[in-house]
Amino acid sequence: MTLGRRQFVRSAVGTAALGAVGTATAQSEPDYGGWFENVSNYDGTVDRRGQDTVEITVGAQGNNGAFAFSPAAVMVSPGTEVVWTWTGEGGGHNVVSEGDGPLDSGSPVSEADTTYSHTFESEGIYKYVCTPHESLGMKGAVVVRPGGSGGGSGRQGPPANPDYGGWFDGVSNFDGTVDRTGQDSVEVAVGAQGNNGAFAYSPAAVRVSPGTEVVWTWTGEGGGHNVVSEGDGPLDSGSPVSEAGTTYSYTFEEPGIYEYYCTPHESLGMKGAVVVGGGSGDQGGGGGGRAQPSGPMWLLNGSVLLAFFAPLIGAVALRYRRSTAPARTGEPTAVTEAAETDTAVELDHEEYDPYGTAALVAFYFVLVALLWVFMYFVEFLGRVSVMG
Repeated sequence: MTLGRRQFVRSAVGTAALGAVGTATAQSEPDYGGWFENVSNYDGTVDRRGQDTVEITVGAQGNNGAFAFSPAAVMVSPGTEVVWTWTGEGGGHNVVSEGDGPLDSGSPVSEADTTYSHTFESEGIYKYVCTPHESLGMKGAVVVRPGGSGGGSGRQGPPANPDYGGWFDGVSNFDGTVDRTGQDSVEVAVGAQGNNGAFAYSPAAVRVSPGTEVVWTWTGEGGGHNVVSEGDGPLDSGSPVSEAGTTYSYTFEEPGIYEYYCTPHESLGMKGAVVVGGGSGDQGGGGGGRAQPSGPMWLLNGSVLLAFFAPLIGAVALRYRRSTAPARTGEPTAVTEAAETDTAVELDHEEYDPYGTAALVAFYFVLVALLWVFMYFVEFLGRVSVMG
């Protein structure tokens, strides 16, 4: 049994970033002067500089219905063509500049796949509205600034350590964000063990690359489950189902944090999140979600260990060499005889001491153990890279 996405989501795939939390901002957030105060789907300015064409969805989910532009605020480079594409949801919409701006798509229309475009040449902030639904919060803005390096320079997404704002408080199986970036498709189990029963998503939090399809697969355990976005997000698998092998999928195009839950079992802690884009390799790649030290970190650890072991090896070798120094041959001269006497005296004081060597070895092993404990807390528990 497969649960398909709603039609308007399919028509707007690749552009909708509905309800994404923590969308990446470029440089400093522009000052919109309270323009977005009553716009529910505004969550920062999406940086699309460097792209020749940028698409904005008209009639996306937001403001208590299909009354939103998505993304609500977008930053582009001078010379970029912005194309508004209608979903066909929410009645008639249009695109009209606030004040004396250049945007005017004409009378409101409701036909799906209608498009309107404008190429922005001059820097500035261009605010616009849907005239029938401005009072509901259907407003947007295009920010034109130089910068960007092409290929979606602003798609870096959330930071390496996402701030879920207490979303996972009480979720027993949450243990960090599992890094699955670079994969075309990622699977999340629905009805996994957790929260005192089969009331968990596994992994609870996963990071993927933009354009990744996430597939939720039901285990058949724990009764009826579903996948529903928190707030105005894009996820909605429909009514709870319990049949094993049921799947629901969604392709995430926009960087951000997408939180979701199972409606019958939210109070038990059955919640999850998909983090799209961003990160710096310090997220776990396995079930625990804990980091594995990167190549430079292993190099640092190895260098420090070598620095600890080198004096130890040298000291042991010196003691061994002195204790096993071979006798000299040939006819001794007076000078040689005196030197050998001095050496003999020195060896009497520096003869091999097994207890001293053992203490030295133990001392260095304690230092190494302390070093590894330090590295564990810094790299694994703190999730802060020593290498920056």
